[in-house]
Amino acid sequence: MAKSIAKQAFEIASRHAIKWSIEVLDTEFVKEGPDKYLRIYLYKPDGITIDDCEKVHRDIDEEIDMLDIKDAYYLEVSSLGYDKNLKTDREFEIFANSKVNIQLYKPIEKEKNYEGVLINRDQNITVIKIDEKEIIFENKDIAKITRVFEF
Repeated sequence: MAKSIAKQAFEIASRHAIKWSIEVLDTEFVKEGPDKYLRIYLYKPDGITIDDCEKVHRDIDEEIDMLDIKDAYYLEVSSLGYDKNLKTDREFEIFANSKVNIQLYKPIEKEKNYEGVLINRDQNITVIKIDEKEIIFENKDIAKITRVFEF
């Protein structure tokens, strides 16, 4: 079976981003309303700038155009942003000990949203700390995990 568009884009972008000391954390090819988006999320410890996004976008544009994408789409190259759903092992590694918001599919103890410090995540569970108490969630119950912006 052919590799997914997102996976191919991840490999292309990673190959180019590394020369700028930038890491590609995730890619997604999604339909939102009538439009399709190929999104590439970048990371570096001191933060991603607009210039970083432009460099990577410029480097990958032609190669991405050669992928077998049947419909029109928008190519977006950006930093993660705080509203991005954390999905990859690398994202959880980078953002360990950061404040996160967990949204559940179904309420647990009448709550669907929990905010705390990310302690650990593995294949089965996610652990956060809320007021010195560790709370364990089964990953299958989690709809979305996002970072919390702190002033």
